[in-house]
Amino acid sequence: MNEDPVQYSKSCQLQLSMATHFLDTYFNLLNVKNNATILDLGAGDASVTLEALLPRLPNFNKLVVCDKSRNMVNFAKNRFHDERIETVQMDIIDYDKSLKGYFDHIFSFLCLQQIPEDRTPEALRNIFEMLKPGGNIFSTLVVDVCFYEIWETMVKEKKWPPAMAGFKSIIPSYRSSDNPREKLMFLLKNAGFDVQVCNYEKRKFTYDGLNEFMDHSLSIIPILKIGSQDERTKFLEDFKEAVRKCSLLRIDSTSDGGQVHYFYSVLVACALKPV
Repeated sequence: MNEDPVQYSKSCQLQLSMATHFLDTYFNLLNVKNNATILDLGAGDASVTLEALLPRLPNFNKLVVCDKSRNMVNFAKNRFHDERIETVQMDIIDYDKSLKGYFDHIFSFLCLQQIPEDRTPEALRNIFEMLKPGGNIFSTLVVDVCFYEIWETMVKEKKWPPAMAGFKSIIPSYRSSDNPREKLMFLLKNAGFDVQVCNYEKRKFTYDGLNEFMDHSLSIIPILKIGSQDERTKFLEDFKEAVRKCSLLRIDSTSDGGQVHYFYSVLVACALKPV
């Protein structure tokens, strides 16, 4: 991911749209308590926390907003002016053991799919341990988006710079699964959870033009740090060419002004730690 929080915060309309939709759909099922202690895991720049999650929360005791990126945490810290809200840097693979049994509710939006497949059971077990008995996790995970297909196209055509090779590691294993919903349910149950909701949804988001879509792309893919200016310019040209070929995008016009329809699939899950 591009760890520039300023750029990310300017182009996170898709992330906000997803979080808003799923919270509107499922929030009443989560039984969020008054005076609860809550964690927003993998919150990035905290735009989703501020604009989608926080307005829905009842009176809470404490909200911990965390991300493994120091840049994101430092940026998020300056966005809150409530002594009940704390921003911390934390990787769920190596979480602070003092938080064991600490949270009533954990939210995680578009984060858990970035954990390597071989570390996912450990991450889910850590989340389980951080919850109080009777606490729950609400999570959304990307199954497929256009960037995975674009990456594969550019690799095949040898247009992907070596510096971007690490991007392959964030393509989730759910994408290649015949039944991503069953896979996630198995992982949650194996971690000890009672699964209340686990749904697979296909959705669409529309950008006003190709330039707006490219701004979003640059906010999550670290292409600006690759090579010289000439190399970056050439890369962006190749990237746009791959965008136009992508089956998960529909562009209404060949000009930059045509709307870009962005098709994606997501898993949404709510799981309870038994009392």
